[in-house]
Amino acid sequence: MTDDAAHAPRPDRGGPVSGPAGGTGTAQTGGPGTAQAGGTGTAQETAARLLRRIGGGGAVTVDLDTTVTAPEERRWEGLPGALVAGDPRLDRDAPYAVLGGPGTGKTSLIVDTAVSFLRAGGRADELMVVTPSKESAAAVRTAVVDRLRAEDSYATSGSPVRSVHSWAFTILTTVTSEQHDPLPRLMSGAEHDAQIRELLRGHVADNRGDWPDEIRPALPLTGFARQLRDLLLRAAERGLGPDDLEELGRRHGRPMWTAAASFLREYRQVQELSGTTNLNASELLHTALAALRADDARERTDVSSPAVARWRDSLRLVLVDDAHNLDPAAGEFIDLFLRPGVTAVVTGDPDQCVFHFRGADEQFLTRHAATGDHRVTLSRSHRLTAGPAAAVRRLQERLPASGAAATSLRVPLTGVAGEPEAGGDGDRPTGGGAAPAGIAVHRAPTVTAERLVVTDHVRRAHVVDEVPWSRIAVIVRSVADIPALRRTLLSHGVPVTVDPTSVVLAEQQLVSVLLLALEALLRPLTTAEVQRLVESPLGGADPVMVRRLERSVARAVLGTGMRAMECVSRIVLREATPTEEQQWTRFFGPREQGVLDRIRAVVDAGRDAHRAGGSVETVLWKVWQAADLAPSLQQQALRGGTLGSQADRDLDAVMSLFDLAGDIVERNPNVTLRTFVEDVRAQELPTGGRDRRGVVPDAVEILPAHAAAGREWDVVVVAGVQEDSWPAGLTVGGLFGQVELVDALDRGIEPGAPVARAAGALQEERRLFLLAVSRARHSTLVTATGTSTDDADVPSRFLREIEESGAVQGTGAEDTGAGTGGAGDTGAGTGAGDTVAGEGDDAALPRVLAVEPLVAELRDAVCDPDRPGHERDAAARCLGRFAGAGVHGADPDDWWGVLPPSTTAPVVPEGTPVRLSPSAIDRLSTCGFTAFIESVRSDDAPSEPMLVGQFIHALAEAFADGLDVDTAHRLVETVIPELVDAPPAVVGHRVETWRQGVTRLHTWITARGGADVEVAVEQALEQDIGQTARGYRVVLAGRADRLETGPDGTLVIDFKTGTAVTKQQAEDSAQLASYQLLVTDGGGTAAGAVLVYPGKDTKTMTVRRQSAATPERVEEFRASLLDLADTMIGPEFTAAADGGPGAGDTASLSPATTQGRQVVE
Repeated sequence: MTDDAAHAPRPDRGGPVSGPAGGTGTAQTGGPGTAQAGGTGTAQETAARLLRRIGGGGAVTVDLDTTVTAPEERRWEGLPGALVAGDPRLDRDAPYAVLGGPGTGKTSLIVDTAVSFLRAGGRADELMVVTPSKESAAAVRTAVVDRLRAEDSYATSGSPVRSVHSWAFTILTTVTSEQHDPLPRLMSGAEHDAQIRELLRGHVADNRGDWPDEIRPALPLTGFARQLRDLLLRAAERGLGPDDLEELGRRHGRPMWTAAASFLREYRQVQELSGTTNLNASELLHTALAALRADDARERTDVSSPAVARWRDSLRLVLVDDAHNLDPAAGEFIDLFLRPGVTAVVTGDPDQCVFHFRGADEQFLTRHAATGDHRVTLSRSHRLTAGPAAAVRRLQERLPASGAAATSLRVPLTGVAGEPEAGGDGDRPTGGGAAPAGIAVHRAPTVTAERLVVTDHVRRAHVVDEVPWSRIAVIVRSVADIPALRRTLLSHGVPVTVDPTSVVLAEQQLVSVLLLALEALLRPLTTAEVQRLVESPLGGADPVMVRRLERSVARAVLGTGMRAMECVSRIVLREATPTEEQQWTRFFGPREQGVLDRIRAVVDAGRDAHRAGGSVETVLWKVWQAADLAPSLQQQALRGGTLGSQADRDLDAVMSLFDLAGDIVERNPNVTLRTFVEDVRAQELPTGGRDRRGVVPDAVEILPAHAAAGREWDVVVVAGVQEDSWPAGLTVGGLFGQVELVDALDRGIEPGAPVARAAGALQEERRLFLLAVSRARHSTLVTATGTSTDDADVPSRFLREIEESGAVQGTGAEDTGAGTGGAGDTGAGTGAGDTVAGEGDDAALPRVLAVEPLVAELRDAVCDPDRPGHERDAAARCLGRFAGAGVHGADPDDWWGVLPPSTTAPVVPEGTPVRLSPSAIDRLSTCGFTAFIESVRSDDAPSEPMLVGQFIHALAEAFADGLDVDTAHRLVETVIPELVDAPPAVVGHRVETWRQGVTRLHTWITARGGADVEVAVEQALEQDIGQTARGYRVVLAGRADRLETGPDGTLVIDFKTGTAVTKQQAEDSAQLASYQLLVTDGGGTAAGAVLVYPGKDTKTMTVRRQSAATPERVEEFRASLLDLADTMIGPEFTAAADGGPGAGDTASLSPATTQGRQVVE
């Protein structure tokens, strides 16, 4: 029997979200967006919008709207109408199966049937609405409550909407209570993973377990634990115990299965010893089924529990939504309650089953849909418009002719939203604007361009088409794709929300620093960890404040050899004496002192509570209370925007941390703080918390494709649709052969038999893509990177498939506009050439409709002397308007680099000589700016090459005093490993290299000299070499490694541990020429200079010579040095593009290089 569903449109979702007790709540800022005391002209409204976008200030006010808007009633006809109305003529001996594609009203039918039953006088305990997940249960529950809250006379003590696992858990607790057994506890995936890894660590430490010898080295690895857990979950989903799995392993010659069975047996024994029954979701349903069935049950549907039997007998209506995502155990559990006389409705779509990897199977749905008289088909989509519907049909055609198609259960979409039907005018848009509907494809040239395309599309949907942020979603293939897109959206003013189940709790920023503060109570923190606290919300220091803090301490400890952050760490951890603290903080201002006071207050509060014997929850609360972050985060969350979405996320994470602490303390009241911190750190899988929010965050949601099942938005972007990621690569069984286990149990395929799995995996990915592109009510944008001819980055084959439908507006990689410009692009098209040119090899980037990039582009235009005058004038006027509206960065007073110099006085005070060093002359001659920075910067910790160089120089000096080579070898073997931070193989190579090097050095030094040669080592040389053009005296000072003075004069020798220069470079070396100048001005005769390289792997010593300087050459070099010294006086310095040789980390400071520049410069 075929019928169309719900002719009436769905209620508009663009308004306020329902709150508790029948009210609705909206939060507004107290700035221009609240009551308008002044005028309401265009300028004021524009300013208000801009300030809201950038997070304008003002006290937050909450306006409560207590009016209740009754949802529009949907009209159902035919058999769907009879099901909704509860027609007594219905045959109740078997369930009714409702089949339909995306948006055909399956869930709406479930909701309306439940509401109609309750309105007709049915009790909540006579109704059960079952969904596959808690998220879908929450959505259905909200929809039922929204339709009932207008009923003045309705009240209930419980919710009739549950996930199948929630229902099974309730049943199981009922049975165990009757039997006076310990109540079960459902644990999260993260906790299950942590317990498995803990047991595996025990196997490694005690060398126990039945693991094959060649596998044991893999036991500590995270990937091994993940694969083991996956195997155990697949076994639990099919009801296998340790004995069953062991038997399968022996029968099929799979030692990993037998070892896993032994591990599972040990795992269950540990659980029994704990005194609690901990179950994961896969074990729950089988445990509930085993508890329900009587040992002497005559029929498959008999149950052993009297309380459950009474509950089952009281049921009059059972509704199952999205049954295609149920696994066989869930279907078997629900069947226990589907007795004759109970009205049962089962809805689903086999083409949307995307959880096969979790054990989902369409058989429950297809079995109940096999009877034509009890089958309802919904063929009109009330969500999809013509374009997306055509794309969905094309994807359905590519799915295999098995399962749904073989049993005639696939329902093609014959009608779409927006098309008038008999007696109706079609669906209405829910957004505030008139956004065109459809589906578009955009191929961007680069990953960066693709993310900007997504950002622009999202912003235009909100700003131009007035679609609420919460009605926009970005769907990606996997969780790993979320962070980069999230950063791009946030940087362009888009508030973003990410489901907590997509992020590991300990990796949340605020949770991570709170755990670090707790660890400070248990052990001394490292300097790096204290710096994290300083830079975290607990300390509240931005990079500029961190630098000010370090400079203040460095000034106080100058000459003591202590590092600034080490002193800060000792102050924070109360390790410094009062005298030291007073000395180190004497240059602090109020802001610097406030940073340390905030961190110490947090650590002190936690330490006091911990010493007083407080519980984990108490200590955590004291730390959170001392942090005093709640008020500011609440204010930011209520204001909304990008900062509001981040604050909302932080608050959710902290609540999840407190929930976890409460759960752990409830299970073990004597748990220590150390155990709690270790447990949280050990969880490496995301875990969901309790959702207490009464309203949906006003933010764009980024989510993986599987999380989009059963949901819809107005505007959807499906991003990153690349080959090898969507469809993803074929998943193999790994070490444990999980796929072969599933095939053996579900399909009877002998393990080890050749099986072609690629086609099945491809169809699973195609179903997932079908689900993703069918979530939008108005527009869908699908994005990818590269072109079909680009071997490095190929768009997915699925793009071609939906384009074959003929209803897709597509743009290629050659079109660099941010939007598609097509009818289905929700106004996101930016027109031809609407790009921002990149530099070098980068392709032009799309322009994003956001304040920040627009201000940057206008500033670039104003400051570009090559721009035409009228363009610069127009850009200046636009910036003036933005500055008047309070847009940050538009006012030139806020710009970096436009202020006048802080001083025009010379860097070297008058009357003070300019000091030059031979080693710095080469840098000074190439980049005066870098030479100046290096001359005034504080000393960093010596690098590894510097330490090795100092060691070799010390040996060279000792060889001159008679040190033997054997002793030198022992010193090399002792000292070099302490200086080299590298793997053992690298350290050993370095030791051998320098053993040979010091041998060469010893041979070379001992072979030199004679009775007529005087040797001096580490000789300090200093001479006044003249006066600059501005009258400054110049002093040249250095230290020579070795001086050999003989009849021909003095030879300067400099030992080097780096790469050898060429002979010509040595001849032109300014450093060697400086030494010869010092020798000459000191009254000696320069006989040349030598560079010696003992570390170069040659049979003889590598030497580079500079010939003896003639008097003319000496004077010529002196004049050049005086000119160089003049450039050191300042206040202006010449800068090289790359910072000159040896610039290192100071190169980014040079104004002549692009490295490290501000993007707005």
